[in-house]
Amino acid sequence: MANPFGGRPGGILSLDALLEEHTEAIEYDLITIGLRLRMLGTDDLSWRDLKALIKQAPADSALARSVYGEDHQWQLGQHLLADMADSLRWLVWSKTKAAQDGRDRPEPIPRPGVTRGVERIGTAASIEAMNDFLTWDDQRPSP
Repeated sequence: MANPFGGRPGGILSLDALLEEHTEAIEYDLITIGLRLRMLGTDDLSWRDLKALIKQAPADSALARSVYGEDHQWQLGQHLLADMADSLRWLVWSKTKAAQDGRDRPEPIPRPGVTRGVERIGTAASIEAMNDFLTWDDQRPSP
């Protein structure tokens, strides 16, 4: 049988569960726009209003931080800026003597929620050192 009131059932129950778990964050977000949780169920703040406010809460809202943690705050712009800064630091480093020796490579700016998947072991070796290690010079025909 179709729901006579339209929509999906359990909307208020879902909101109530979210309210129980993240009360302070929702209260803070409501206060910043001039509303109070005690107004819920009145003409000033209906359950539908609360649902709309929660669904459209910005990524930097107290509710988003409460639900997703502090790592959720970085948006695309912040990631791109960190990428640009990393690229510039690498370009500056690449022109140094340390880069020619394969040492002191600049570490990327840590990004929240992103773990480094690359584990570096050892240091870079020169071509001559690798040739000696692989004994390639011994196998080349003499001119």
